[in-house]
Amino acid sequence: MNKAKLSLALLLIGTSFAVAEDIPVINAGGTKISLYGYLQLNAVYEDGVGENGAVHYSRWARSASNKADGHFWMNPNSTRLGFNFSGPQTEGKPEVSGKLETDFNEGNPDRRNNGAFRIRHSYGQVKFKDLGLTLLLGQSSDLIAPLGAPTINQAGLEGAGSLGTRRPQIRLTEAVGPVEIAVAVTNDRTNADSNAVKPAFQGSLGAKIPASWAGEKQSVQIVLSGHYAFSEPAANSEAEKEAKKDRSYPTSWSGVASLSVPVISILKLSGEMFYGQELKRYNSGSIGLSNQNGSANGIQSIGGWGALELKLGDFAVAGGMGVEDIDNDRRAVATGARDNNVAIFGNLKYNASETLWIGLEYTNIKTEYRDDADKGKLNRFELGLNYAFK
Repeated sequence: MNKAKLSLALLLIGTSFAVAEDIPVINAGGTKISLYGYLQLNAVYEDGVGENGAVHYSRWARSASNKADGHFWMNPNSTRLGFNFSGPQTEGKPEVSGKLETDFNEGNPDRRNNGAFRIRHSYGQVKFKDLGLTLLLGQSSDLIAPLGAPTINQAGLEGAGSLGTRRPQIRLTEAVGPVEIAVAVTNDRTNADSNAVKPAFQGSLGAKIPASWAGEKQSVQIVLSGHYAFSEPAANSEAEKEAKKDRSYPTSWSGVASLSVPVISILKLSGEMFYGQELKRYNSGSIGLSNQNGSANGIQSIGGWGALELKLGDFAVAGGMGVEDIDNDRRAVATGARDNNVAIFGNLKYNASETLWIGLEYTNIKTEYRDDADKGKLNRFELGLNYAFK
């Protein structure tokens, strides 16, 4: 055996490679690992000022934003890398699997165009097939608001009707035919907040019904979901614990209805509606606001989004609207705070190949403010390119 063959043999000891359905798979000690992801570029121009003067994530428009200069920015931060894990499998034992998925969208990038690394998913799960039961532990998508609006904008419809995001959780899912019932104990806090005294809870009831009129693989998806969380932060000292006695902490809760319907094989309608309280930690719900006066009355809001998607050969067209409105009787926020947020979008994608698309999107954002403050208005133009590997 020559040196080249010997080096290759040593490299592959304990690890074998296979190709299943054109998906590269690494077999390490009986665990199959498959790689997926995509490279993405987003180039954006806005004719005003978004929430923090940065166009990376524009969820709402600043008051009188149209009186400022426009902004141009470009970033590769939505580039995504993921690994699916499965096995090792033993006959008569539960199926085990997992996922690790990352991107570079943690906050706004610095001036050197370096996006901050972010873990999107990191979990393991055990599936008891005979019982129809699956146990998941780790970070994954919320049970609430499971659908995503078909936008190119990296912020999606945050603060404008879409509540679902990702967080650490312990989840149980029971499948009974086309119906799934799921409950989860979750982490309610973001990294910027202090630890909570108690965990949060989420639940969902959903079903997928075959839509034979639209094709063999099409289905109608219906999901009812909600959450309940305690907003009281954990005290780190006796003094902090004593100070909490004079404050009230409103709970966070929501009720969400989600629907996705293939009208015909090339046309799909989808959307979500919700009502809830103190939703800032849920994809910037409550238009990014939280209780500011220490009362037990949290900020309540109603919102949702709807979209149509049309596929015509190598082209795909999508358009829709998202909205969130603060309940005037239960807003409990400071003068000049955001009161209503509406985002209307439309985009066109050209599928240059099975793995690459180029898209253009226009989004109009209008944000109203309390006490007749100047409205925020923003026009956003975005170019996206996505090259996937899987």
